[in-house]
Amino acid sequence: MPARLRLSAEERRSAILDAAARLLASRGWEALTVSEILGEAGLSKGGFYHHFSSKEDILEALVRRFADAATAAATTGAETDGASVVERISRYLWDAMSWELDHTEEVIGIVRLVRRPGNRSVFTKLSQESGRRSLPGLRELLSEGVAQGVLDLADIDVTADLFLQVARTRWLAFIDIHDAAQEGRRAAAEERLARRLRAEQQAFDRLLGLREGSIRLPANKAFEKLLS
Repeated sequence: MPARLRLSAEERRSAILDAAARLLASRGWEALTVSEILGEAGLSKGGFYHHFSSKEDILEALVRRFADAATAAATTGAETDGASVVERISRYLWDAMSWELDHTEEVIGIVRLVRRPGNRSVFTKLSQESGRRSLPGLRELLSEGVAQGVLDLADIDVTADLFLQVARTRWLAFIDIHDAAQEGRRAAAEERLARRLRAEQQAFDRLLGLREGSIRLPANKAFEKLLS
């Protein structure tokens, strides 16, 4: 990436994070160096240390940015005017998943990292940041459904947490699906993807006390990038 002149402080920080995200997807984190990130970003070491003290600081910032963007994508659909609560919950799930699929390489890079031995703290950080951003809006949406008599929930907080737990395990399954497709086992990958989506849809319907098929998730064709 060619060097850019007269970047603002925020532009420099974003350039570093963008470069780190690209390299994380292609190189992995352990082998990645600060010099490589700066080279990709077209910045000097002085530009780096103005924003971060170490490579680990970059990873924490990437995790926070990932959580912010995914939450923003989900919240947009949930705020659709004129839609029913069930439609808005479907849109919440759909938009969150669609954003993740649009950023498949970045997501896979982060999830591969957090699932490795010794990286439990990164997974914990990602879970905490995602929950801190997502839970308030999700609780509000579920509370609205209960108040309207549309949803039948034993406990709103527990239900919201279970929603996020499904999302946290989804990408562990998606990595295996992606790897199977990469290894030439496309049919097996598609079959496992279909089973995962059916199971999630059924789980969400039951968590909310809805009839089967009420919650809608993206169709299989939306996952082509994951399978390619």
